[in-house]
Amino acid sequence: MPSGSPTHPARRWSSWNLLLLVPLLVLVTPLYNSDKPRLFGFPFFYWLQFLFIPLGVICVAVVYHKTKNVSPPVGRDTGG
Repeated sequence: MPSGSPTHPARRWSSWNLLLLVPLLVLVTPLYNSDKPRLFGFPFFYWLQFLFIPLGVICVAVVYHKTKNVSPPVGRDTGG
């Protein structure tokens, strides 16, 4: 392997990657730090966190399927 080639594949950017920020909203707890409304006896704080689990999985799956065939940027050496 030549010494100048990168050891990682070229980074690919797509606007779909912005969807990956949605699951990170669960880390901003002041947005949903409340007791009401309750759902099946669970405070809002807990059931919203449970809601973020499938939402995060859906976001990651959508980004994966939309970006898996995106080619690397033109003009970049991919090392191969």
